[in-house]
Amino acid sequence: MRILVLGGSGLVGRAAVKDLAEQEDVSQLVIGDLNIARAEKFLEKLNSKKALVQRVDVSNHEKLVQLMREFDVVGNCVYYGALHEVTQAAIEAKVHVVDPGGMFHGTRKQMQLDGPAKTAGVTILPCCGSGPGINNVLARYGADKLDRVDEIHIKAGGVAPAPGSPPVKGTGMTIRTVLDEYTMNPIIFENGEYKEVPILSGREIVKFPEPIGEQPAYFSLHTEPLTLGMYIKGVKVVTLKVVFPEEEIAKIKPLLELGLTSTAPMEWMGKKVTPRQVLDQILAAGEQKEEEQGSEICATVLWVTGLRGGKPTKLIYEYWVEHEKQWGNTKTGVPFAIGLLMLGRGEITMRGFAAPEQCINPSDFIKELNKRDFTIREIEEKSEIL
Repeated sequence: MRILVLGGSGLVGRAAVKDLAEQEDVSQLVIGDLNIARAEKFLEKLNSKKALVQRVDVSNHEKLVQLMREFDVVGNCVYYGALHEVTQAAIEAKVHVVDPGGMFHGTRKQMQLDGPAKTAGVTILPCCGSGPGINNVLARYGADKLDRVDEIHIKAGGVAPAPGSPPVKGTGMTIRTVLDEYTMNPIIFENGEYKEVPILSGREIVKFPEPIGEQPAYFSLHTEPLTLGMYIKGVKVVTLKVVFPEEEIAKIKPLLELGLTSTAPMEWMGKKVTPRQVLDQILAAGEQKEEEQGSEICATVLWVTGLRGGKPTKLIYEYWVEHEKQWGNTKTGVPFAIGLLMLGRGEITMRGFAAPEQCINPSDFIKELNKRDFTIREIEEKSEIL
């Protein structure tokens, strides 16, 4: 199996590439990246004869299509702003493509490519990370156990340093994505409609597995409400909240208030730039220094409610994993790699736009996560109507 991972030396890409390099049926692994220095440094650490680095600019459509044709499946870990264009290139190249999500709006636009992808015999597997990704698969797993599904609620982003590691500093995502979560209105699914809610609203203290413990979570713009609202039959409410630590909010709020996250163009040194572009560059430099240090334990809690056997039932799912930060975001990158492998091995047969909850067998996916030291726990709560 020949696999191309675009953005393969980034936070998610590194974790995916490391996992893929360990699979016997992966014969070649190309890290396609603009940041060649970073990619070469990662390749040296990876120390795999299967892997090599190639400079790839996803904005060059013709060259991207030509390159993609050499592979069995493509992983797209590039910033989601290029999601639509990369997906279009994969369809033209007639190669399956996987991505970790498009922050709701990007994935909704991507859905428009369902018809062309089917015509080309291509599978678009979107949202195949942790959140979205594992969240979708576990929601499907729980929904299949109920006679009627009412609500799905996801609480993501719990993180704590592993014993002996320094305090958590990095975010586990690119800084651009983090800032998007603070500046774009979250959307929930409620009674058949998608509704915007205010930024940093819905504050809730969520109990995560130890050593993470209780953390504050807020509504955040994610893709789970979009696809779960569409593909889980009968569900009335889907929400997602993400942990935003108070100290992180205290750092971000002044940036918002000062207009440093603005995307409005301005003149600077004879060029047009936006405050947000400058801020991204400054913060990204610090991000790369932090991500090499120590290990983290990352967790998510979600629950699916409805009826089973005529009784109100709540199925709670907790999952967590410990990972070394030098290998990137394992919680997102490993399920991303599993999606690539399932596609490449022919275990996913649905063509066109195929969300994880539509096309992935939950039991098979869970088994693959267990092999990679993910811990997943199911708790069932029932109540009697008197």
